[in-house]
Amino acid sequence: MGPLRSPAAAVVGARWYARLSSEERVRAAANHHRLQPDLDYAAAAALARHSYQEYVRMIMDSMWAEPLPSSEVLKLFRVRGAEHLNVGDRGSMVVLPHFGNWDVAASASLGLGLHLSTVMAPVVSPGVTEMVALSRQRKGLEIFTVRQAARGLFRALRRGRTVALMLDVPEAGPTVVVPFCGGPVRCSAVPARLAAATDAPILPVTCWRDGRGWALDIHPPVDLEGDDAAVMGRVASQVEPAIRAHPEQWYPFHRVYADR
Repeated sequence: MGPLRSPAAAVVGARWYARLSSEERVRAAANHHRLQPDLDYAAAAALARHSYQEYVRMIMDSMWAEPLPSSEVLKLFRVRGAEHLNVGDRGSMVVLPHFGNWDVAASASLGLGLHLSTVMAPVVSPGVTEMVALSRQRKGLEIFTVRQAARGLFRALRRGRTVALMLDVPEAGPTVVVPFCGGPVRCSAVPARLAAATDAPILPVTCWRDGRGWALDIHPPVDLEGDDAAVMGRVASQVEPAIRAHPEQWYPFHRVYADR
């Protein structure tokens, strides 16, 4: 769709938001208010609608970038912190929040020479899940189902691959509650467990749309001392500033906070 992606996403996202139940709309607005307590309800609701529009834009951007070589996608990125990536024989983990665009981030990472492995849960329907999985595999991603994840990710790290995991939308496995975006949030403990088992570093990563391109920030490896909550809390603290700076590209549509 080229330059029509933005207006099309605005229309589709607004219609999607309008068709939500009142409970779903209130939940998204309340989550934005928790992130920014100074917002009144009208402002929080407007930001929630904008998040739905941005989520559709994220999908459209991913579809647009799908046929492009990773080297071409990388030209559209401003990358900071590439020096932290481990592209040698030792595996590492990158952990991203439910924010921005993780699929184009994967394309850019492949352009940086990484070999990515990740977990994929079902998306919308079996047909859509198969389409998304095929797209990711064509770009060189190694995909594991939730059932395969524990053993598959462990082996991927042993083979020197880079494991990409979501922080705040745990697909399966152990979780911990950490301070994040204004409250206690249940996050995946899988990266901490894998790091303890393999000594692989954990790099917090954020990727968001920036004008006509994208920004990719790769943070230094976090300190692995302490329990799972301490490790994942450090990851959360590194990625939270990007969400606060670009809250419209945060997708808090689910029950984000553990105390609500």
